[in-house]
Amino acid sequence: MFPIKTSYSLPTSEGKFGAVRTHDIHTGIDIYCEEGTEIFAIEPGLVVAVCDFTGQAAGSPWWNDTRAVMAEGKSGVVLYGEIDPAVKVGDPLVEEALVGKVKKVLKKDKGKPCCMLHLECYTHGTRTPVWWFLEQEKPGSLINPEFLLKEKTHHVDNS
Repeated sequence: MFPIKTSYSLPTSEGKFGAVRTHDIHTGIDIYCEEGTEIFAIEPGLVVAVCDFTGQAAGSPWWNDTRAVMAEGKSGVVLYGEIDPAVKVGDPLVEEALVGKVKKVLKKDKGKPCCMLHLECYTHGTRTPVWWFLEQEKPGSLINPEFLLKEKTHHVDNS
Protein backbone atom coordinates (compact mmCIF):
# COMPACT_ATOMS: atom_id res chain seq x y z
CA MET A 1 0.00 0.00 0.00
CA PHE A 2 1.33 3.40 -0.92
CA PRO A 3 0.51 6.22 1.53
CA ILE A 4 -1.05 8.45 -1.15
CA LYS A 5 -3.87 7.44 -3.50
CA THR A 6 -3.94 10.60 -5.65
CA SER A 7 -1.36 12.31 -7.87
CA TYR A 8 2.08 12.82 -6.37
CA SER A 9 5.70 12.90 -7.41
CA LEU A 10 8.73 11.33 -5.81
CA PRO A 11 11.59 13.47 -4.55
CA THR A 12 14.26 15.25 -6.46
CA SER A 13 17.77 15.41 -5.04
CA GLU A 14 17.11 17.51 -1.91
CA GLY A 15 13.97 15.55 -1.00
CA LYS A 16 15.74 12.19 -0.91
CA PHE A 17 16.95 10.38 2.18
CA GLY A 18 20.46 11.46 3.14
CA ALA A 19 20.46 14.60 0.98
CA VAL A 20 22.89 17.19 2.36
CA ARG A 21 21.11 20.48 2.97
CA THR A 22 22.21 23.87 4.24
CA HIS A 23 21.94 23.06 7.95
CA ASP A 24 21.39 19.31 8.17
CA ILE A 25 21.06 16.00 6.38
CA HIS A 26 17.57 14.92 5.26
CA THR A 27 16.15 12.21 7.50
CA GLY A 28 13.33 11.04 5.23
CA ILE A 29 11.77 11.09 1.80
CA ASP A 30 9.55 13.95 0.64
CA ILE A 31 6.60 12.83 -1.49
CA TYR A 32 5.24 15.94 -3.16
CA CYS A 33 1.47 16.34 -3.33
CA GLU A 34 -1.32 18.87 -2.87
CA GLU A 35 -2.28 20.44 0.45
CA GLY A 36 -5.06 18.40 2.04
CA THR A 37 -3.99 15.13 0.39
CA GLU A 38 -5.09 12.21 2.55
CA ILE A 39 -2.30 10.01 3.90
CA PHE A 40 -2.91 6.33 4.54
CA ALA A 41 -1.05 3.75 6.63
CA ILE A 42 1.53 1.79 4.66
CA GLU A 43 1.17 -1.20 6.98
CA PRO A 44 -0.75 -2.23 10.11
CA GLY A 45 0.57 -0.86 13.37
CA LEU A 46 -0.06 1.08 16.53
CA VAL A 47 0.20 4.87 16.86
CA VAL A 48 3.01 5.37 19.40
CA ALA A 49 3.52 9.15 19.11
CA VAL A 50 1.92 12.29 17.70
CA CYS A 51 4.25 15.28 17.87
CA ASP A 52 4.99 18.76 16.59
CA PHE A 53 7.17 18.30 13.50
CA THR A 54 7.83 21.71 11.95
CA GLY A 55 7.15 25.28 13.00
CA GLN A 56 7.66 27.28 16.17
CA ALA A 57 6.82 24.48 18.64
CA ALA A 58 9.15 22.06 16.85
CA GLY A 59 12.10 24.47 16.86
CA SER A 60 11.93 25.36 13.18
CA PRO A 61 10.01 28.67 13.01
CA TRP A 62 11.02 29.23 9.38
CA TRP A 63 8.38 26.58 8.44
CA ASN A 64 4.64 26.42 9.04
CA ASP A 65 3.34 24.39 11.99
CA THR A 66 2.86 20.73 11.07
CA ARG A 67 2.68 17.52 13.08
CA ALA A 68 3.87 13.95 12.68
CA VAL A 69 2.42 10.55 13.48
CA MET A 70 4.71 7.68 14.46
CA ALA A 71 3.24 4.19 14.03
CA GLU A 72 5.03 0.98 15.04
CA GLY A 73 4.53 -2.06 12.84
CA LYS A 74 6.45 -4.91 11.24
CA SER A 75 8.95 -2.58 9.46
CA GLY A 76 9.78 -0.58 12.59
CA VAL A 77 8.38 2.85 13.43
CA VAL A 78 7.05 4.72 10.39
CA LEU A 79 6.82 8.50 10.71
CA TYR A 80 4.26 10.35 8.59
CA GLY A 81 5.33 14.00 8.84
CA GLU A 82 4.16 17.45 7.76
CA ILE A 83 0.54 16.51 8.24
CA ASP A 84 -2.57 17.29 10.28
CA PRO A 85 -3.14 14.00 12.15
CA ALA A 86 -6.44 12.12 12.11
CA VAL A 87 -5.29 9.67 14.82
CA LYS A 88 -4.07 9.76 18.42
CA VAL A 89 -1.56 7.79 20.49
CA GLY A 90 -2.85 4.29 21.17
CA ASP A 91 -4.95 4.04 18.02
CA PRO A 92 -4.45 0.79 16.10
CA LEU A 93 -3.89 1.23 12.36
CA VAL A 94 -4.90 -1.22 9.69
CA GLU A 95 -3.29 -1.00 6.28
CA GLU A 96 -4.90 1.88 4.38
CA ALA A 97 -6.29 3.54 7.53
CA LEU A 98 -6.42 7.34 7.30
CA VAL A 99 -3.43 8.79 9.21
CA GLY A 100 -3.97 12.47 8.38
CA LYS A 101 -3.86 15.14 5.69
CA VAL A 102 -0.88 16.99 4.26
CA LYS A 103 -0.33 20.57 5.43
CA LYS A 104 1.62 23.31 3.67
CA VAL A 105 5.09 23.32 5.23
CA LEU A 106 6.92 26.11 3.38
CA LYS A 107 5.91 29.64 4.39
CA LYS A 108 7.16 31.19 1.15
CA ASP A 109 7.04 29.85 -2.39
CA LYS A 110 10.68 29.40 -3.38
CA GLY A 111 9.88 27.70 -6.66
CA LYS A 112 9.88 24.35 -4.88
CA PRO A 113 6.99 22.15 -3.75
CA CYS A 114 5.38 23.66 -0.64
CA CYS A 115 3.36 20.56 0.35
CA MET A 116 4.56 17.04 0.88
CA LEU A 117 4.38 13.94 2.98
CA HIS A 118 7.70 13.60 4.80
CA LEU A 119 8.20 9.86 5.38
CA GLU A 120 10.77 8.47 7.83
CA CYS A 121 11.49 5.06 9.35
CA TYR A 122 13.10 4.10 12.66
CA THR A 123 14.03 0.97 14.58
CA HIS A 124 11.41 -0.62 16.82
CA GLY A 125 10.97 1.23 20.11
CA THR A 126 11.72 4.73 18.77
CA ARG A 127 9.27 7.37 20.02
CA THR A 128 10.77 10.70 18.92
CA PRO A 129 12.12 11.89 15.56
CA VAL A 130 15.79 12.86 15.26
CA TRP A 131 17.81 15.61 13.57
CA TRP A 132 20.76 14.44 11.48
CA PHE A 133 23.22 17.29 11.76
CA LEU A 134 26.00 18.06 9.29
CA GLU A 135 29.31 16.37 10.05
CA GLN A 136 27.57 13.71 12.16
CA GLU A 137 27.09 10.01 11.58
CA LYS A 138 23.58 8.86 10.72
CA PRO A 139 21.60 8.44 13.97
CA GLY A 140 21.51 4.75 14.91
CA SER A 141 17.71 4.51 15.12
CA LEU A 142 17.15 6.08 11.68
CA ILE A 143 16.46 3.75 8.72
CA ASN A 144 16.37 4.74 5.04
CA PRO A 145 12.61 4.56 4.30
CA GLU A 146 13.00 3.85 0.58
CA PHE A 147 12.25 0.16 1.14
CA LEU A 148 8.73 1.13 2.26
CA LEU A 149 8.02 2.46 -1.24
CA LYS A 150 9.34 -0.49 -3.24
CA GLU A 151 6.78 -2.45 -5.22
CA LYS A 152 4.01 -0.03 -4.33
CA THR A 153 1.47 1.63 -6.59
CA HIS A 154 2.34 3.82 -9.56
CA HIS A 155 2.99 7.54 -9.28
CA VAL A 156 2.59 10.62 -11.41
CA ASP A 157 5.99 12.17 -12.11
CA ASN A 158 5.47 15.91 -12.37
CA SER A 159 9.15 16.79 -12.56
